[in-house]
Amino acid sequence: MHHSLKIASLFLLITGSVACGSSEKKKDGKAEIAKLKAEQKDIQSKITALEAANGSKDSTRKVPVFVTSMTPTVFTNYVDVQGKVDIDEVVNAIPEMPGIISTINVHQGQAVRKGQIVATLRSEIVDKGIDLIDQQISFAKIVYDKHKRLWDQEIGTEIQLLTAKNNYETLLKQKQSTLSNKSSFNVYSPINGVVDAVEATVGQSYSSPVNPPVIRIINTGKLKVKAEIAENYASVIRTGSKVKLIFPDLRDTLITNVSYAEKMINTISRAFAVYIPLSANSKYQPNMIAKVKIATYQNARAFVLPMGVIQKTDKGDFVYIADEHNKAKLIPVTLGNTYESKVEIINGLSLGTKVVTTGYEELNEGDDLQFDN
Repeated sequence: MHHSLKIASLFLLITGSVACGSSEKKKDGKAEIAKLKAEQKDIQSKITALEAANGSKDSTRKVPVFVTSMTPTVFTNYVDVQGKVDIDEVVNAIPEMPGIISTINVHQGQAVRKGQIVATLRSEIVDKGIDLIDQQISFAKIVYDKHKRLWDQEIGTEIQLLTAKNNYETLLKQKQSTLSNKSSFNVYSPINGVVDAVEATVGQSYSSPVNPPVIRIINTGKLKVKAEIAENYASVIRTGSKVKLIFPDLRDTLITNVSYAEKMINTISRAFAVYIPLSANSKYQPNMIAKVKIATYQNARAFVLPMGVIQKTDKGDFVYIADEHNKAKLIPVTLGNTYESKVEIINGLSLGTKVVTTGYEELNEGDDLQFDN
């Protein structure tokens, strides 16, 4: 009987322990669930707040963008080269006939006018000839005057008077011709300008085949820009092509035209030269550097976009536009020429199409658009 009581007591103890353990586990589980639910609620609240602030696919957010309505504009493609300001008129003053220099009448840096004598040649023979003619003219005039006085007194014959007059006038014409010949012994400036160099000395001969005399005159009032162009542009750059000249040092830009494009290609440089005239202006100086932009293509009615707007895909080129519901829409476009990050659109757009030009990075097709412009 005593043994049976012990067994019963032990059973009650074990049963109570199991029941107590099970009860503790239930309490711990409920606490964990309550904790997780609280965390879930907190996280969901944060998600909701972020979605409200930034929008989501399920929200009614609108993506802020700038759009450009397509209108025709001028698109020009240029070739960019470097040019240099050059003198348009550089001449050497030379005589009509070769001879030995007698005097040099100018110095370097001196301003001269067209037709001014800058040097003379030795002309002793001509000078002696003029002296002789002067003597003959003096005698012929005496004879003519005598015959005229006699004729006035009805003495002598008419033929004697006419002969004396003819001899006198013939000698006058001969002197004039000789003086004209003497002018060929002068060296004249062919232009208005400044003497750039005098590489000549008295006694030097213009007929010398080695190092002949040089009196160089430049016209600083007539300047031009010279630029070298690669031969592959020979078919598109010609006389009359539009040019934009930029002078970085002067912060000046000039719109003009090519006055002359060389026809011959330089066999060494494989290039040809073009020349652009400059208006007379003291701010332009010889050897000044200029950026030369020569038009190689122009479309007066083009749709033009920034190159960065183009969406490149394996299916081609696209742009985002705003459709009739103000939603983002991708449409294919065909590109033409490009210049300085601008691209010509030759197909895919029409007048008035609203192209997204700012904010396209965040777009997905079908997004609602909010116009900030």
